[in-house]
Amino acid sequence: MLEKIREGSQGMIAKVILGFVILTFALAGVGSYLGNTKEPVVAVVNGEDITKAEFDTALQNERNRMQQQFGDMFSSLASDTNYMNSFRSQVLEKLIDEKLQKQLMTDLNLMVSDQQVRETILAMTEFQVDGVFNNDRYLALLRQNGYEPNQFRDYLRGQMSRNQLVSSLVSSEFATESELTLLAQLQQQTRDVQYLQVKAASFADKVEVTEQMLQDYYQTNLNQFVSPETVAVDYVQLNKADNAAGIEVSDADLQAYYDANLNRYKTDERRRVSHILLESAEDNAEIKTKAEALAAQLAQGADFAELAKKESSDTFSAENGGDLDFIEAGVMDPEFEKAAFALKQVGDVSPVVKTEFGYHLIKLTAIEASQTKDFADVKTQIATELKDQKAAEKFIELQQALGEKSFEIADSLQEAAEAIGGKVESVPAFTQGSAPAPLNAPAVVSTLFSEEFIAGGVNSDVLEVSADQVLVARISAHQPEKTKGFDEVKEQVRTAVVSQKTEEMAQAQAAELLAALQAGGSMDAVAQQHQLTVESKTAVPRFGGDLDADIRTKAFELAKPSEQAAVSYGSLTTVAGDSVVLAVTKVTNVEVTATPSKEDLEQFGQQKAQQSYAAVIAALKAKAQIVRSLEVASSDEQ
Repeated sequence: MLEKIREGSQGMIAKVILGFVILTFALAGVGSYLGNTKEPVVAVVNGEDITKAEFDTALQNERNRMQQQFGDMFSSLASDTNYMNSFRSQVLEKLIDEKLQKQLMTDLNLMVSDQQVRETILAMTEFQVDGVFNNDRYLALLRQNGYEPNQFRDYLRGQMSRNQLVSSLVSSEFATESELTLLAQLQQQTRDVQYLQVKAASFADKVEVTEQMLQDYYQTNLNQFVSPETVAVDYVQLNKADNAAGIEVSDADLQAYYDANLNRYKTDERRRVSHILLESAEDNAEIKTKAEALAAQLAQGADFAELAKKESSDTFSAENGGDLDFIEAGVMDPEFEKAAFALKQVGDVSPVVKTEFGYHLIKLTAIEASQTKDFADVKTQIATELKDQKAAEKFIELQQALGEKSFEIADSLQEAAEAIGGKVESVPAFTQGSAPAPLNAPAVVSTLFSEEFIAGGVNSDVLEVSADQVLVARISAHQPEKTKGFDEVKEQVRTAVVSQKTEEMAQAQAAELLAALQAGGSMDAVAQQHQLTVESKTAVPRFGGDLDADIRTKAFELAKPSEQAAVSYGSLTTVAGDSVVLAVTKVTNVEVTATPSKEDLEQFGQQKAQQSYAAVIAALKAKAQIVRSLEVASSDEQ
């Protein structure tokens, strides 16, 4: 049989078939390169894309920041779809602003050098251990926040460049006393207000909803009824802190560590010195001769402190008789230090010493000998360090075991959990913007919602949540983004249609009331005709008070009453959908006589600078060609 197959494979027909197969695979491969692989975008700014990945990262970072700042309060707000739509839009607008700034920086040729970026990174305390830049901590924090080093450098360069732009735009702004006085007058102004409130809910029984209205609203607002992509996840986590709890160290281990690291518990010898400085950056025979003359006076018994006060160029130390307090090795100029530590007895004075600052005479005034802390004094500190060291070693060991086992048995996490003495934890379905801790770390979220990872159906690599916490995860359930069917959201659509219609009816009646008032009708008469109640407020302040904020804001937007128009009228729709017709009947100004303080002027200047900067961004946005394609958040995104 095998012989027949082998003979058949040598025939012309078999070769032709094989050729077609090879060609098919070749074209499929080429097609994968030629196909559309462009990443989805949420906005295009003057031809430059803002990708969905960029938006998702910015959204997650902003959510994390808000969660840390406001805790449960933000979680409650995030459950409101309207709030989340506004929140997402703000994040997008911030990205658009940054893109416009970047484009302006390019036009202005603003840039930051590699050296400036490097120096900034080295100086950032987040990346330092004991005040010194630590590369391991730097890389760990970048991974924790989903950055590669080159990505972070580019991000930092962009931020620094934007700072250049901001400082150049706002540094010349200032405020005058007359401006601040006028502002104070406006801020302290009060207004008398009357208003009528037309409740949208009062029209609910007058709305006739048809099936066609519901269908039209649904079709027009499909993006409101999209269920976002969700995943349910199983995971096994590993914490360094959990490992540290059971670690014990013996007294013998502590003693051995102490003996091996004795230098860590020693304090270097310190010397207290005074000096007389005759300043001269270059060699100068005349000044050197003067210094030698002072040395001769000291040798004959002259008082060092008095000579320092009289002759030393170092005026700060001279006031204290030349005292420089205690110094340690490695702090002072090498030649100065060499001479100071060569003195044998307290009271000895050095020969003339030349440094880059000039000619010195140095007197030893005290010696603080090197000391070694006793084992008993540092035993607790050593125990903490050893436990942390052993916990770190065990953490690395278990991390490796977790990774190996989850890779070997890629379709289950149970064996991986057993390998580290942990357990499999399960999280029900969540969206990309609502991942719970510890799954909300950027690197973890990015993996969980990766198309490749979801399609693979296997365990993830070991993912870093923080420097001391890692996890391995797998998808237990996946729901792609989809538009909900009409029947599924029919009641939601009905509520929206009724709300829209009642708001329109309230606005129509408010327009009718406003027209009647502007035609000369009185507030009381108009109210009585429509069975409404006139609400009156006197001396309403611009800020605070018990008047609804929307109404108060509108009251201060209206023109002041004048001889031609004794009352100013206006209308508005509140956030709740109600309509309000209001009248400003009186404006009371307050005379401001106090002279603004320097601090107030500086603060107002900063406010003007912020407004100027915002105006520049607004101007850029007005001239820019911006296409937004961000989908709204659905009710499932919390």
